[in-house]
Amino acid sequence: MTFPTDLQTLADEGRLGVRSGVRMALGTGIYGFWNGKGDLVHSELTYWANSLITVSDLVYGLGTAAASFTIEMVAKQEITPDRLAGIESEDYKGRPLTIYDFYFHPDTGGLLHAEPMAYGYIDTVDHVTEGGESKLVGNILSGAIDNHRDGYRSASHEDQQLVSPGDKFYEHASTVKNEYFDIKLD
Repeated sequence: MTFPTDLQTLADEGRLGVRSGVRMALGTGIYGFWNGKGDLVHSELTYWANSLITVSDLVYGLGTAAASFTIEMVAKQEITPDRLAGIESEDYKGRPLTIYDFYFHPDTGGLLHAEPMAYGYIDTVDHVTEGGESKLVGNILSGAIDNHRDGYRSASHEDQQLVSPGDKFYEHASTVKNEYFDIKLD
């Protein structure tokens, strides 16, 4: 990760405030939640304060295989089990979700930077009751699932230019592939 200079300076000094947020694009709209106080506006979206949402450890790794993580919301106070059940009226299957780290200035409290930490798609939502406590458990497939969708990405010069303009690693990929299969053995 590359941080802005002022953010890096504060991080080096150990004087940085960090909070987490979740951005969900559901069928009825885009919703944001974060574990701070009050509402936070970032990229024209209001993130509502919510300390009831937790995210499992995020899985990072090499390769193209999709990993999974969970996001949970517990029924407490005004968020009743009946209100949690309202998720079933949402169009959530396959919808994008992004986990953010929000970095704040320790003196002013101003938002310095928002870093997307994980991206994925909502797969299923389980309704769980444990020890008398109701909660939703959203099962999220990481964005690496896109690597396995037909027509999404390819090892081509054109596709690589979208990722890294000027990179010539795949410049001859289509030519080499065709020449390899055109070899005739006598």
